[in-house]
Order: sequence, then structure tokens, then C-alpha cells
Amino acid sequence: MTQGILILLFMLVIMGLMVTRKIPTVLALFILVIGICVLGGVPAVGKDEAGNAVGFFQTVVQAGALKLGDAIMVAIFAGWLGMVMDKTRISETMIKKGAELGGDKTLVVTIILFIVASLLFSVVNGLGTVIMVGTIVIPILVSVGADKFTATAVMLFAYCVGNNVNLANINSISAVVGAGFDDVFLIQAICAVGAFVAGIVCLLIQLRRNGRKYAFSAPVSEVEEDIYEIKGITGGLALLTPFIPLACVIGFKFPLIISFLIALVWACLCTSWKAGWKRTMNMLTQTLFDGFSATAPSATLMIGIGMLLNAINQPSVSAALAPIIRSITPTGTIGFVLFFVILAPLCLYRGPLNLWGLGAGIAALMVSLNVLPLNVIMGGFCAVSVMQLLCCPTNTHNVWVTSYTGEEVTAVTKRLLPYIWPVVLIGCIATVILYM
Repeated sequence: MTQGILILLFMLVIMGLMVTRKIPTVLALFILVIGICVLGGVPAVGKDEAGNAVGFFQTVVQAGALKLGDAIMVAIFAGWLGMVMDKTRISETMIKKGAELGGDKTLVVTIILFIVASLLFSVVNGLGTVIMVGTIVIPILVSVGADKFTATAVMLFAYCVGNNVNLANINSISAVVGAGFDDVFLIQAICAVGAFVAGIVCLLIQLRRNGRKYAFSAPVSEVEEDIYEIKGITGGLALLTPFIPLACVIGFKFPLIISFLIALVWACLCTSWKAGWKRTMNMLTQTLFDGFSATAPSATLMIGIGMLLNAINQPSVSAALAPIIRSITPTGTIGFVLFFVILAPLCLYRGPLNLWGLGAGIAALMVSLNVLPLNVIMGGFCAVSVMQLLCCPTNTHNVWVTSYTGEEVTAVTKRLLPYIWPVVLIGCIATVILYM
């Protein structure tokens, strides 16, 4: 028991350092892994009687770095597609076409751009994409009379909705928790619908409360050379690009990487006929490198999470933590719902319910105890992840969006929490109905 308490205290210390921004999350995970192994009595090197490696150098650091390799590769190809959609102006065109449909009607434009941005984030990911979308969407919203908090809410809710059905994100959660892809997708889709409805309610209340504001929008940068034209029949087909991976995976059961490659080829065929072969090849090469760069933060995070999962699953560590985790893990339906709904804010600041922080280790322990079915644990963590995606002040997209609109990041978190908390409840109830 003493070992388990020391490990939990160490985890809380690391969480505190992350919250106060003394240590970046990525580095904190690596420090956490080593500390857990040391406190858990895992030797640095060694072999068991059968000759298998048991030291944390081999089983935690080496094997853990490769544990989520498939998820990392999927994220890289998704990042490549996102960069191609950016470079060929597919994303920009979708946003501007949406704004044109709404004319100068604030509510209509706001809802349309919310839908378009959600659709884009269901395919593309990363801070670079958020900046690209935000620098187009936010000035348009301001120009038609939306206040700065409404513009902030549109971006954050769109990111939350889109990422819940983002195939690369779903694949990563499946790899971290160990649940099936289809099961994760189902819960995430339900949460996405709930977050979308919550976003609409938030926007309606905000626009009704503040009315229409008048302000000048920031200028949107122009492309120097219009070599990628999104018009005519091929332009219309190009705008279908975000739907291609989803259709391939859900409709035809294609592998994720193949699905992203098909969408990438589709985008090039529909947009690059004017650019020519050489320009297109150069564009594909450059966007591949940019996709690697954009994916690097999440890939590094997944390397650390893989190590953390292996560290938690070391026999001596699991044995030390099992009594504590078993005592707090809910066993019944009501206990499960109350546990994840009431404690949902613990997903903020990379806390113990955040799968991209301490939660990865907690989830692994809960699964190993067999107190609750695997899919139930997965559903609980997926339900609280909507709050993390929308509200966590440590998210890079939250920091950038609030900085761009002039809002204060923690103040935005407090104002959005009442809208997203009911969605956590919906996700938990759906999990109970489907898997308990």
C-alpha cells in the first residue's frame, strides 16, 4: 500500500508541475514513467527465468515507445491530408462558401461556419490547422456582427465536435484503451452529436444575449498565385474530400492509412490539373514534410503515453496501485455515471481522467482490474474527453483561439463548462445502455 501511495503522490506532483506550466506535458510524461518504475521497484535491466527482458529500459522505454506506433503512423498520414487540403485551398474554399451561403445574417453565418469548421476538424488536426481555419473563420464572424466570445465558442465547439469523429483520434483512443475501433467510434459519434447540440444552444443564447456587434474583420491573406482552382465540377468534387476517408473506413472497411491516401489522391486529381505534374509533385513532397511537422507534438505525446501504459502494467507497479484503484473504481451503473460525471473536471490540466495525460495510466489500471467491462471504461473516458477537448486551458488550440480573439483562456473555460457538462452525462448514459 505504501508503494502505491508514493506512486500516486508522485503522479500528483507531476500533475501540479504540468498545471503550473513548470514542465511541458511531453517531458512530464517521460519523468513520470521513470519515477513510477523507480518507486514501483522495476529494475532498470534484467531478465526473468525464461530469459525474457524485465527491466524498464527494455519493457517500458523501448517497447513503450513503439506501443502506439500504428496510431502515430495514422496521425502522420492524416496530417499529410490536412496539409494538402490547406495547400490546395479546399479548406479555405469550404469556409468561404459557407459564409457566402449565410450572406450578412449573423446567426445563419455563425451556424454554417460552425458546421463547416466541425467537418474540417473531423479530418484534419493539429495547431497549424486550427490557426489556418481560425484566421479565416474568426474575421468572417466578426465582420457579420458576432462578438469575440461567440467567435471563440464557434472555434472551440467545432474542434470538439470534429475531433470526436476524427478517425486518427478515434484510432489513437482505441490503441490507448485497447477497445475496438467501431466501439470507440460509436461512443465518440454520440458525444459529437451531443457537443454539436450544446454548441448550437450556446451560440443561440450568446447571440440572443449580445445581439449583433459591428466591427471590422482582420484581413484574410490572399494567395499570390491562383494555381489551385476550386470551381466547376472538379471544384465541387474537391469539396467532398473530407467525406472520403469516412466513407472508405465506415462504408468499405478500408484500413485507415489507405483511406487517407485515397482522399489525398482524390484532392490532387480534383485541384491540381492546372498546376501541372511538377508543381503537384513538389506540393505533395512539401505537404508530406509539413504533415510530419504538424503531427510531431501529438506523436511525441503518444510515445510518452505508450511508455506510461507499459510502466503502469509492470507487475510490481500494478500490484502496488491495484488496492487503491479498486477502492475508488465504481462497480454499479449509478456509481459509474456519478463517478465520471461528477469527477469530469479531472480531465482538465492533463489530470487523472485525461487520456492524453495521467488518465492513460489510470485507464490501463482500471482495465487490468476487471471491475468494469473494457468498453464501459472506454465509454467513461470518451465521455469526459468532450470536456477536455472544449475546455482544457492547457490545450494549444484553446490558448491560440482565445489569444487571437482577445479572450482570457480560463474565463472561457468557466463559461463553456455548463454547456458541455450535460454532454458528459449523455456519453455515460449511452455507455451504460450499450455496454453494461
